[in-house]
Amino acid sequence: MPLHAAAPEPGAAHFQYDVIADRWTWSPELRALHGLPADAEPTTALLLDHVVDGERDTVAARVQHAVATPGAFSWTYRLTTAGGPQRTVVVVGRSEKAGDRVVRLLGFLVDITEAVRERTDAAVAAASEHRATIEQAKGALMLGFGVEEDVAFELLRSHSNQHNVKLSTVAYRVVSGLTERGAPSDDPVRSLLDTLLSAEGFEGASAG
Repeated sequence: MPLHAAAPEPGAAHFQYDVIADRWTWSPELRALHGLPADAEPTTALLLDHVVDGERDTVAARVQHAVATPGAFSWTYRLTTAGGPQRTVVVVGRSEKAGDRVVRLLGFLVDITEAVRERTDAAVAAASEHRATIEQAKGALMLGFGVEEDVAFELLRSHSNQHNVKLSTVAYRVVSGLTERGAPSDDPVRSLLDTLLSAEGFEGASAG
């Protein structure tokens, strides 16, 4: 399969996986990260091919677990991009079931390489007056997906950078989105994921 050498922009890249049809849907950002042409079909094998040696089996096992087990999932790994350099990324998502089996994976991948993290302190300082809202949004991400504080902040920051929207505004949208959705207490993670994807404008956020 031919690969493009375009360097991807850091930030969130969305995906959906139809388990029954064995069909992936990748956002343009995720395609760029893996060098996948617009007319090419993303596959699990292609995803794993980009995982660095030594981590591939672990990531494959994580994917299989997500396919077999409904609920939230999150893991971190290193991949080789289309341009060659390694990046550290975190995957955050949700396995959804119908009946007694998982039928869809929905989520996003965020580049958290050290070069990106170095901008975190400046972004926090600039948003200090809105710290309470940002901390609340970070807390929701940490609790909902089991990620660490720096990863939760990077999820918010990536949305801010991609859409040229203030960090405080992104945090407000997450917090207010959860409130407006009125998530059932037994499924807060689904509501959180829907809120994030809706803020990003991913067309599949409300599907299913």
